Formats: sequence, structure tokens, C-alpha cells
Amino acid sequence: MGDVSKFYMVIAFTLAVSLVAYGVLLSPPFKPFRERIGLMELEGTRYNESAGGADIINPHSGEIYLGRITFMYHSVFAILLFGSFLVFARIYLKDSREAKHILDLMFIGVLLTLLGGVAYGYITRDFLFHGLFIAGLSFIFASGLLTLKEFRPKGMMAWNIYISGILLLLGGIIGGWLGASFMEHRKEFLHALIESRFTPSLAEENVYWRALTAHEHAMMALALVFVFFIALSLVKLKGGKTTKYLLYLAIPSQIIMALASYSVWFFGAIAHLAITPAAILLIFSTLMLSFRVEEWNLIKLALLIGNAIMWVGVAIPGALVAMSLRKPLFFNPAFRDEMWDWAELAYNIGHWHILLLTWGVILFVIYIIYPISLGKMGKIAGYLTLGGYLIASIGINLYMLGNPPGAYSPNPYDNIFLKTIVEPALGMLSLGVALGYLTCLKEFLRGFKEAN
Repeated sequence: MGDVSKFYMVIAFTLAVSLVAYGVLLSPPFKPFRERIGLMELEGTRYNESAGGADIINPHSGEIYLGRITFMYHSVFAILLFGSFLVFARIYLKDSREAKHILDLMFIGVLLTLLGGVAYGYITRDFLFHGLFIAGLSFIFASGLLTLKEFRPKGMMAWNIYISGILLLLGGIIGGWLGASFMEHRKEFLHALIESRFTPSLAEENVYWRALTAHEHAMMALALVFVFFIALSLVKLKGGKTTKYLLYLAIPSQIIMALASYSVWFFGAIAHLAITPAAILLIFSTLMLSFRVEEWNLIKLALLIGNAIMWVGVAIPGALVAMSLRKPLFFNPAFRDEMWDWAELAYNIGHWHILLLTWGVILFVIYIIYPISLGKMGKIAGYLTLGGYLIASIGINLYMLGNPPGAYSPNPYDNIFLKTIVEPALGMLSLGVALGYLTCLKEFLRGFKEAN
């Protein structure tokens, strides 16, 4: 299975880089380049040419925009999940006779999800591609069920991963129910999605909005836990009771966090209050475990930086924003005021991008170390990527929450925090990823040539 998983790792790396690069290409700064290569502007974009920023759009365009974002996020999630699963399989399923078939099934699922999602969201709204997208997600879910049959956890590290996998599958069931219900109840769902921006109590009356909240919060948190413990599986932890207790603590922490998220589907706001405390307990245990890594290496650095950003860039700002939603206590934007629509949009997008970026960066660091260390070039790529990630994540929070008071204006792309912090940092990160990818590809092709 080793050669197959290594081949798939390169494929997953290539798909991730390609999809993210496509997303970057669609951003406003690249419009002149898109025009030169004949790439048309997308319907439903939030970019307002006359204002030079992201503006509020009409409901019809908004529906198209939200749909496109949904397909993009699911495609990115599927690729990152596949990339993480490949490392897991090399470590924990190396003796399984069925592992190769599970990898093949998941790979087919990822391809169908990516092809169907991108084609339907960005090229043509043909329901054939929508069907391919759904079929791909079904294949990925089936591969997860087969993995539970094959995986026999031994030790607390493996049990943490096993629990993450079960909880991810439960979250997938909620997502499947939501997707199956959407076409019949799309109007009330989209109405609730819009209402949640201004009057959360009205949105919480809608079971589909609550299912979406439960699904997305749990899936993202559990994916981060999953890749975190995979990374820990590649390093040596300090012995002693502290490490043992932290590994034990992580299991109930992720169970409580996931169940609190899922219960929003049924109970709404009351259950929602339990998500943040449970998540804080979870990232406390993962942060402390990061300090228990014995050897100083890129994986330890990635875990320390990633967990620090979870506190500084996600958990603490998220709690403060939650307390400021109805009345601006800590930040100037009155998020529930329609005139500040762009402010909450900026926060929501930045919040979820940091979470996805954290997952991608940790997985990237794993790939430049395992199964073959990429040496000096890999270290340079890793440090560039981690440095860009750290600076960009802090800069995004300054952009989202640190702007001075002022009347409504379209979300500006020439903001000082974007120009001086976020964009240069993302440039550094992109350079690191490109260097790591090219080095990884070179090493794989060299190994393939030697083997043949």
C-alpha cells in the first residue's frame, strides 16, 4: 500500500494547490489577467466595480454566490480530508488488506466531488454535475464507514483519531440530511441564512439553518483534531502522567464539542452556548500536547503556532464577537445593523479561512517531512509557510475587527491591514507552498524513475 498511498499523496497535493490557485485567480486583483486569458466574470459576484470593493448584492445573485461558495468549500474540504486520510492510512492501516480499496474508493469520491462541484458552481448549472458532486460525497462517506471496520485502535493516540472519525461521520449524516432537504425547502433556508445576519432569533427558528450551523462547526473542528493527532503520531511525546492525562482529556473534549454542535440542530441557541466552552477545553488539551513533543522540529513548530492561532485568531475573537453581536461591546461594528453587513461578512469569511488554512498548513508540514524528509529545501518551505500563516492570521483579525469607526462603505480591498500585513504574508506563504510542492514533486518523480 505504501507506493499507492505515496502516489495519492502527490495527487492530493496537486489537487489542493490547483484548486486554491484557481480560487486566488478569481479574486479582484487578478481581473486584468483573467480578461487576457478570456476567463469571464462570474454571475453573483460581490465585487462592485464602481465602488472598488465587496458590496451587498440582490437576492438572486446572492443565491448563486452562496451556492458557489458551498461547492468550493466542500471541494477543498474533500481534498484536505483525503490528504489527511492518506497519512493516517500509511500509519494505522499498513497491515490492512482492504486499505488499498478504501483509498481507491475515497480517491474516486474526491474526484467526483471536485469535478461536479467546480463544474456546477463555476461553469454550468447542469444537474448532472450536481449529481456527480453528491455521488462523490457519498463515496467519501462510504470509505469512512469501511475504515471504521478495518481500524483497530491501540493506545490513546489511536483512540482519539478513532473518535474523531466516528464524529466526522455523524456530522456527514447531518450534512447529507441538509443537502437532501435543501431543494424542497430552499426558500425558507436561504431566508433564514440571510436573517441570521441581522436577527439570529428568527434564523434559529429554522431547522435547516440550525442543521447548517451544527454541521459546519463540528466538521471543521473535528477535521482539525483529526490532522492534529495524525501529526502527533509522527513525533515522540514526552512520557509521564501529564501526557497520559492530556490524551485522555482530548477524548471527552471532542465528544462534548461535537455533541454540543450537533444539538444546535435540535435545540438552537441553548445548545449553541455549549460549543465555545467545549471547544476551549479541546484546544487547551491540544495546545498542551504540542508542548509535550520531545524533539524540536517543524511539526512541533506547526502545532504550537497552529494552536496559538486557534486561541489568538479564532477562539478569543470569536467569543468577543459573539458577545458583541446584538450590542457592540468590544468592537465598533454593530454586526446586526444592516449598514454593517460588510463587517460581519469580513469576520465570518476571515474566521473560516483561518480554520481551513490551519488545517492545510499543518498537513503541508507533514507532507514535507513524511514519508520522505525534503531536507534543507523542505525546511525553508516550511518556515516560509508557517511565517506567512502566522502573520496573515493576525493581520486578518486586525482587518476584520480593528478598523476605525465609520459609516457604511463597501468592503475595501485597499485597506491598510490588507495591503501592509495580509497580502505580503500570503505572498510569503504562497512562496513556501510552491517551493515545498515543487520539491515534493521532484522527489516523487526521482523515486518513480529509480523504481522503474
